[in-house]
Amino acid sequence: MSSAGVTLVIPTYNGARRVEAPLRALLEQTAESDHFEVVVVDNNSQDDTARVVEESLVVEGLRRRGVDVRVVHEARQGLLFARLCGIQSARREVICFLDDDNVPEPNFVTDGLALFEDLSVGAVVSRIYPRYETPPPPSISRREHLLAINHRMGDDLIDFGAGATLAPTIGAGLWLRREAVLESVPWRTPEQLMPDRLGNQLLSGGDIELGFLLGKAGHRRLYSPVLKVWHLIPPSRFETRYFLRLIVGVVRSEKTLEARHLGRRTGALSRLKDCARLVGAGLASPALALRGDPVREILFVLASRWAQVRGPYPHLHETR
Repeated sequence: MSSAGVTLVIPTYNGARRVEAPLRALLEQTAESDHFEVVVVDNNSQDDTARVVEESLVVEGLRRRGVDVRVVHEARQGLLFARLCGIQSARREVICFLDDDNVPEPNFVTDGLALFEDLSVGAVVSRIYPRYETPPPPSISRREHLLAINHRMGDDLIDFGAGATLAPTIGAGLWLRREAVLESVPWRTPEQLMPDRLGNQLLSGGDIELGFLLGKAGHRRLYSPVLKVWHLIPPSRFETRYFLRLIVGVVRSEKTLEARHLGRRTGALSRLKDCARLVGAGLASPALALRGDPVREILFVLASRWAQVRGPYPHLHETR
């Protein structure tokens, strides 16, 4: 049986140089030490991530405070498997996912747990801000939501309700009621779920699917702007080839989720319209060139239109 409080789950792959950032932020939490525990999921890392965590002075500080910190290993590569491992390893009633490049504010644990005093709440989305090492170029700044940034959702709490709808339940800083997840999500058969990021494949949508399944099962989903998390973003995320792949992955994953759960199929007429939009984007290239960072702006628009033409991933669009 789970005890009160939250398990902070940090999945990481080769995160030896990154994982101390969220751990340090958890050391600085204002919450009582018995209100949370930390599970680092080493997802088949090759860089001694587990050893780095165990030898960390920050982890020593957390344990000295009385916070249980554990490293668990998940040999199956992929974010979905790592998160499922964290869910199964958790010993608290509530789970919160943090990426290894996330830094939550000091009140994060206290304010998050307060929202789950309402038993109708099954998921809470945090407010994610970027912390760029260098300023992004304009073409990427306009699309920063693709980097798991959602602070523009605003200052007011949003209730997405309980229902079979797709809500923006992005995984960074996502809070979940553990019992609701175990009852609503086919975690024993992960092949039924969106695989999310797997190695170099920039698939996405696994976090959105979790939110959908919880809503379908009757659990409310909220966005809470008081739960602030900083996403540390290095300049490597601005590389053109990477960002093109990211755009295609996000658009096709969105199409896949709509096909899997909303029954939206890509018929001949829809495909024809998408092709027309692609041609239209090509013809509009001179106008796009007037924006800042023109070459990448044109490439990014064309990539998005091309991904829409390609549609859902054929091996994922049917629920199993």
